[in-house]
Amino acid sequence: MKRTFVLSLLFFMTVSSVRSQYYYKDIVSSTQLQADMARYKENKVRTINIKSFEDDGSPSEGFFAQKKITKDYTRTELFTRSNISAPSMLTTSFNNKGQLLQTHDSSDIAVTTNSYQYNAEGKIGTIISSIRSSDDDFKSEIHEEHLYVYDDQGRPAKMTRIKNFRDSIVILFATDEHGNIAIEKDTRTGTKYYYYYDAKKRLTDVVQENDFKIKMYPDYIFEYNNSAGLVSQMTTTEEGGNYYYVWKYTYDNGLRIKEKCFNKERRLMGSIEYEYK
Repeated sequence: MKRTFVLSLLFFMTVSSVRSQYYYKDIVSSTQLQADMARYKENKVRTINIKSFEDDGSPSEGFFAQKKITKDYTRTELFTRSNISAPSMLTTSFNNKGQLLQTHDSSDIAVTTNSYQYNAEGKIGTIISSIRSSDDDFKSEIHEEHLYVYDDQGRPAKMTRIKNFRDSIVILFATDEHGNIAIEKDTRTGTKYYYYYDAKKRLTDVVQENDFKIKMYPDYIFEYNNSAGLVSQMTTTEEGGNYYYVWKYTYDNGLRIKEKCFNKERRLMGSIEYEYK
């Protein structure tokens, strides 16, 4: 079968699956979701139709995706289906301050919920996640808590990850001379992630290092549209760093209208287009 939509899979993976970079997944990605909602509100967007196209420009067969936004801009519902994935609904909720409260992703196979709580300074203090999955053979459930502690400057200093109420790991963070989070370290495995920034303090690279890898490689590389400060290109590597994909983004009035995905050989794999109403 044609690699049909690897692209649609990658599209949704970039939203929710970011390996184990906790700072990126918990803090950076949450901030981006809040910024997206603020942009929808500014442009009075209530519906987003998402269209997927193959490498030859033809529509991806069986693909449908639509995001609906409530009139008070505190909730979005993204419904998706394709020929290679079960229908799913991703619901994202915000409070009246625009802070992310919960994401709830459900399909016939699995239900994933992430709930966010904030400290007195308005920073993420606790994230509670649960994943319930089932098939014809068995059912499973994973519960996870992320408890964040900040330094006197309001920067993440450490996070305690508690899995299934008993397995606890401490993740440590260190900053660079400009106050950016520069290092994330798993105190159990020794795995480190290095975060790099440009002169405007925008994240440019996320690089993984651990004791089992001789060579470090970037998991993510970001490039920006300097006029608007929006991400114009993102490079993501597969586990092991031997293959990568490049996503190129086009915007109109701050809203993303097109994504094109290229493989390592620079061949167009497909594209995604957004229609705002």
